Amino acid sequence: MIYAPETFHVLTFLKAREGADPVEAVRAFKAATAPGSAGRWIYAGKAVFNVPSRQIEQAEWSAVTLVQYPSRADFERERTLAAYQASLDRFEAHYEQGARRPVIRNLLIPQLMLVRRIHAALAGEPSTYPFQPHAALPEQVRRTQEKLRAESELGRRAAVVVNLQLKGDERMQAADRRYTRPMTALMGRRGYGPMHVARAETIPGGAKFDQVVIVYYPGTNYFADMIGSTFYQRILSDKTLADNQSTMTAPILNRL
Repeated sequence: MIYAPETFHVLTFLKAREGADPVEAVRAFKAATAPGSAGRWIYAGKAVFNVPSRQIEQAEWSAVTLVQYPSRADFERERTLAAYQASLDRFEAHYEQGARRPVIRNLLIPQLMLVRRIHAALAGEPSTYPFQPHAALPEQVRRTQEKLRAESELGRRAAVVVNLQLKGDERMQAADRRYTRPMTALMGRRGYGPMHVARAETIPGGAKFDQVVIVYYPGTNYFADMIGSTFYQRILSDKTLADNQSTMTAPILNRL
C-alpha cells in the first residue's frame, strides 16, 4: 500500500492461443518473466468477459495481470529482453497499459466509500439490495450471466473488473456520474468497490486513456445477479465515456 512516487504499474491483457488453458498460459508467462525480474506480481485474473475499447484490437482477452515495478525505467529495460518478448509471443495477442497509482488517494478510498454509505443513508436513498430481477433481460445480458456463473468456483469470493477509461467531454462525464452515484451508494452499503485508481500512462504502441480503475466485487454470482437486476438495467444507459475497456476477471494469482 505504501511505496515510492516513481513506482510504476503495468497491466497486461493476454489472449491465449486456441485450445490453451488460460490459467496454464499465465502460469507459464509468470514462470518465464518473474525470476530475476524487478517486477512484483500484484494480481492475475482469468477473464470472464470483456467490453472492448474502440482504440484496441477487439481481442477476446483470456487473462489480465498487474505487476508493480520500482520505476518505469525498470519496466522498459525488462520489456526489451528477449526472454520477456518470447513469453508474450506465446499468446495470440497482448496489450500493455501503464499506470501511476497515487498512494494517498488510494489509502483514502475506503474512507470515501464509508462517507458515501453515510451520505446515502442520511439522504434517504433507497436500498437496492437484495436485487430485484429484471423482467425482460436482453439476451446478451443472459449470456453474460451464464459466463459469470460458469466461473463461480474461481470467483466464489471475489471478482475484479479492470477498467481503462478515457473520460471524454463534460456531457459524457456528467452522464457517467449519474451511473456512478447509485453504484457507489450500493458499494458503500455492501462493503466493496474500487481497489486501485491510477493515472493511465501509455506504453509505446498503446492507446490513450485517462485513468485505470480496478474494482472488487464479492464474487461472480453476485455480479451476475447485479447486472440482471432492475436497479442495474435502469442506470446502465448513463454509463458514458469517450472510450472504455472493461474486463471482468476471477482471481488466479494463488494458483500460479
